[in-house]
Amino acid sequence: MVLGLLWIFGSYAAGIALVHWFYRHSRNERRTITHFLLITCNSQLQVEWYIRSLHFFSRLKGRDIQITIADEGSTDDTLAIVERMRREHQMDISNFEADGSLEEWIVRHEDKQVIVVRLGQQEELVTAYKMF
Repeated sequence: MVLGLLWIFGSYAAGIALVHWFYRHSRNERRTITHFLLITCNSQLQVEWYIRSLHFFSRLKGRDIQITIADEGSTDDTLAIVERMRREHQMDISNFEADGSLEEWIVRHEDKQVIVVRLGQQEELVTAYKMF
């Protein structure tokens, strides 16, 4: 009697393991990577929040993402914040290689879904607000 129950539970557990293995295997074959290109310029106020949000929602949805930072000469702590996040959380964040234009970079990554986001300090709005 006990041996029969062990066979039933063992078969059930093996079936569950096989279903999960096949699901994971088929999911990895069709998985695409979404690549975010963040263009920054003095955007220390937005960059940490944006990167944390991208990683949170990618984990929540079970999607793979990569982030590339293209900085346009920030004079604030934007790049230091990105480097700190990369070190502390082992995030997949790379810097844009300036060996070509952004259009060439996007063409080289056409096997992935590329989303370009421009983050920047809205100095015009801050200046207009101070005028009133």
